[in-house]
Amino acid sequence: MSRVQLSIPVALLVENVLTSGEASELIIDCLQRKDFSSLLSNIKEPVMDLAERLDTAVEVGDNWEEAIRSGVYEFKFLHINALKRLLYFRFGLKADQDYIQEDLSLRHVHLTLRETELLQVLVGRQWIVHEGKQDIQDKDKYRDASLRIPVHIRLKY
Repeated sequence: MSRVQLSIPVALLVENVLTSGEASELIIDCLQRKDFSSLLSNIKEPVMDLAERLDTAVEVGDNWEEAIRSGVYEFKFLHINALKRLLYFRFGLKADQDYIQEDLSLRHVHLTLRETELLQVLVGRQWIVHEGKQDIQDKDKYRDASLRIPVHIRLKY
């Protein structure tokens, strides 16, 4: 089965509402009813026009509901600024504070191995996510722990 693909506005809607901490089905119900009141006080970016992004989802046929349920999808296309917003929504990382941008790459992003693997799934159509150097035998330690490793993200093309 193929993974859901989302446009940037819809994917960032999904990421923003997931930051509410609410259960997926509650988020979906609120979005379907276009009653955002219970979400707005808990999301990272309450000024985002959720209704407009839902309209965009309908226009382009993005399955935002499945993306919210699974928490995993792929970006159809992703420019660097949207990548930085994804890092903020999903992992709480901020540019120049938690990592460095060098042209079309991001350096010194610190993620767990699981977060790194998830990020590769989300952005892998256009971006390469390189794990920092560590011994092969240490990979299991990183996989099961909350230890963060340095990651480099660069454009594929």
